[in-house]
Amino acid sequence: MSLRFIVSALFACLLLCAAPTPLGAQTPPEDPVAEEFRSSGGGASNVLLSLILPGAGEWRMGRKGLAKWFIGSEMVLWLGYAGSRAYTDQLQRNLQTFAAVHAGVDSDGKNGQFWIDIGTAENIYQFNRERLLERDLNGLYGEGGSYDWQWDSEDHRLDYVGQRLNRLDWKRSTNWVVAGLVLNRIVSAIDVLRLMRQDAADEGQQSRMSVRYANDQRQGRALHLNLAWSW
Repeated sequence: MSLRFIVSALFACLLLCAAPTPLGAQTPPEDPVAEEFRSSGGGASNVLLSLILPGAGEWRMGRKGLAKWFIGSEMVLWLGYAGSRAYTDQLQRNLQTFAAVHAGVDSDGKNGQFWIDIGTAENIYQFNRERLLERDLNGLYGEGGSYDWQWDSEDHRLDYVGQRLNRLDWKRSTNWVVAGLVLNRIVSAIDVLRLMRQDAADEGQQSRMSVRYANDQRQGRALHLNLAWSW
């Protein structure tokens, strides 16, 4: 499951739960199970809270021990994300300084591809020759200007490549932290559903899920989702 699909699903939940009630609708009476479910803490809203902030749904349901665990995990993940991003940025600055000292690179206005390319050739002339042999005219750099470089030794060029690959590894680790943030929300939402099931079983409620479309002249059109769980 892709990160884009997860974000889209969360956004759909937000639209569904926050949809305003339009004008011109006739709202049918609430069924008893849905009314009891809402008065018990709004189960669907607790799931939504946990998707926004892991642990918030558990906290609202009175499970503060579980809530603290999820909130604590969220804080650790955000600290890890901030630390990883800061270290990745520092590695990039170190790369630029290293290239300026050992290859005479001017770092102003250079994109990410430039920092990859300077590690593949001893100087700009060799690089351009290789692009011409490959008939890659779009990959050429203007010679005799701010894009010139000349490594003072092969060892320094290889050292630069190693540093750049190390930075790439750290950047990938940041993506793993982002995946952890998404996973923490999914697990928290599932935990809220588990607690809802547990509470419903204790109260002897029957599982129920209903979707209805209301059309009221004063409130308009709205899609209502009612959930009640018991397994």
